[in-house]
Amino acid sequence: MIEVFDDKIRGALKKNIGWIPLIVLIVLSTGIFYYTAIQQRYALVDELTGFKQAEFIRITSISFVCVFAITALFQLRELKRLSLFHVILALLVTGLIILGKISLLDYQSNDYEIFLSGWIYEYTQLPLWRAIGTYIGSDYSPPYLYFLALLSRLTVFPWLYLIKALSVAFDALLAFSIMKMVGLRWESPVYRIGTYLMTLLLPTVVFNGAYWAQCDVIYTSLCMLAIYLALRQKSIGSFFLFGVALSFKLQTVFFLPVLLPLWLHRDIKLRWIVLIPVGYMLMMVPALLAGKSLHHVLTVFLQQAGQYNFITMNGPNVYELFLQPTQPDSGVFYEMFSQMAIFLAFGAVLGISLLLCIYRRRLNAETILLSALLYLSVVPFLLPKMHERYSFGADVMAMAVCMWNPRRRFALPILFGLSSYFLYTSGLAGGAVLLPQMAVLFYAAGIGMTLIELVTVLRESRDAEMAAV
Repeated sequence: MIEVFDDKIRGALKKNIGWIPLIVLIVLSTGIFYYTAIQQRYALVDELTGFKQAEFIRITSISFVCVFAITALFQLRELKRLSLFHVILALLVTGLIILGKISLLDYQSNDYEIFLSGWIYEYTQLPLWRAIGTYIGSDYSPPYLYFLALLSRLTVFPWLYLIKALSVAFDALLAFSIMKMVGLRWESPVYRIGTYLMTLLLPTVVFNGAYWAQCDVIYTSLCMLAIYLALRQKSIGSFFLFGVALSFKLQTVFFLPVLLPLWLHRDIKLRWIVLIPVGYMLMMVPALLAGKSLHHVLTVFLQQAGQYNFITMNGPNVYELFLQPTQPDSGVFYEMFSQMAIFLAFGAVLGISLLLCIYRRRLNAETILLSALLYLSVVPFLLPKMHERYSFGADVMAMAVCMWNPRRRFALPILFGLSSYFLYTSGLAGGAVLLPQMAVLFYAAGIGMTLIELVTVLRESRDAEMAAV
């Protein structure tokens, strides 16, 4: 009797799950996650007492329950193709990843203490519509400030948690985009879900939002989805998403060179490029209606570009190799070498573009992703004034490139991810765990390996063509 029962359990775990059992399982796991999340320790809330403490813990827990549900729903289509055992395992790992990120919520960076919290407090003194139209926090682009203005409606609340919840929610969109890219190569749902979960666990994905309260994942996830749509020859959605991404951060321009190989491969139609400014301006409409000037929304990034005139801002930058660890850049190097650095970066982009034009007949989805990684890594490596966060796009694109051919490229996400992580630690609590110069060498090795891979794949395509003839 026991053996029969045992066999039935094994059989049930191996069978593909239907839609109704899958939805029931997600709802059940969401309830379990809520119970677990509400038991967590929230230091900023622990300072409160009585009713407010219970209320704020509940609000925080519900926020991350929503994040868990979003993260699970992005996996829905692939989960439907898995066995019951794999579905349970995927939901369990998803819950553990988000609980791990919850454990990082209480860290307050200088950026939050000096800027974000002060801006939100000032917003609390204004009606919502006036807050959206004011120039408080004008260092940031308006779309992100909309979210801060909405948060200000929750008075006397640890806003830090919800700022981080927004970034963690976009982690799910980022992982979904990488999973869909890899899905162009691999049919296996286990492989795709594995890619999704590993993307959520990348060091800079974890630390950028859940720990540091930065928002780089927002524009990066939109750009990654735009590239996927372009590979599916959906020009309208791709260009529009690039425009929306640009409305959040200027670093979206690091992604734009990939439009060249996409166009050469005839994945996109350039007549739709007008949708980039359309997407940008649509995101600015609330700010314009609330009172901000057209000049401001068009030049906000120019104001940012004029700040922090240093040759490197702790970025994965070749110029770190020429600085003394004990003597930070005083701005002299920027004055001397910034123009040279800009020309070097543009020259490298043109060189990559020329290579792709020469071998345009051999381009495919794999070489396009490799070229995207090369663009995303070379630009912050050579441009001046680069922060450590500006390599975020390269970190996550390395995962897509790796999972396309993991046997040959398993080192790429390690080199790029650890390099960025080591540079992160020098700007966060506890100090650097590795000299910036060493981190830059890891990053340079990743660039070199990417270039070799791109050339190798292009040559393999040539050899295949010659063999076919």
